[in-house]
Amino acid sequence: MNTGGGRNRRHIVDVLFTLALFCVFAAASLIVVFIGAEVYRNAVNRIDTGFEVNTTLMFVSTNIRQRDSYNAVRIDEIEGHHALVLQQDIGEQTFETWIFHYDGALREIFINAENRTVLALAAGQHLVNVYYFDIELVEDRLVAITVGSESGYSAQMLVGLRSGYNGGGI
Repeated sequence: MNTGGGRNRRHIVDVLFTLALFCVFAAASLIVVFIGAEVYRNAVNRIDTGFEVNTTLMFVSTNIRQRDSYNAVRIDEIEGHHALVLQQDIGEQTFETWIFHYDGALREIFINAENRTVLALAAGQHLVNVYYFDIELVEDRLVAITVGSESGYSAQMLVGLRSGYNGGGI
């Protein structure tokens, strides 16, 4: 009797079983890594989107609060786009900061109030990328700021004016 053939078959089966088990483990590990990478990518996209939207809201509301004095805050239009206009006196002259949305970004222009002829959307300094931005007077002393991202995330903030709205613009 030759029992060596049975051992060889058993040895081959053991090796094949071990190899198959290793392949299943390796495939499962790769799947887990790919799933983890996708979860990480989605989390980073959500964080970036939230950063853009929330930064825009905080920037605009902070500017309103800093310059909240009588006749210093108004909502106006520039080439059909709503804009926040903040006035300030520097020496003998009055200057305006215009904050508006154009070409996928929040933009800002600082000009002399007497020289509005240079006011153009394309001249605005790029601040942050946002898909949608709107600002409107909801009530006599309440401004609504709405910001949206390209992925569909949007947020709104209401800012109360303590000193009152100057009634210009929209």
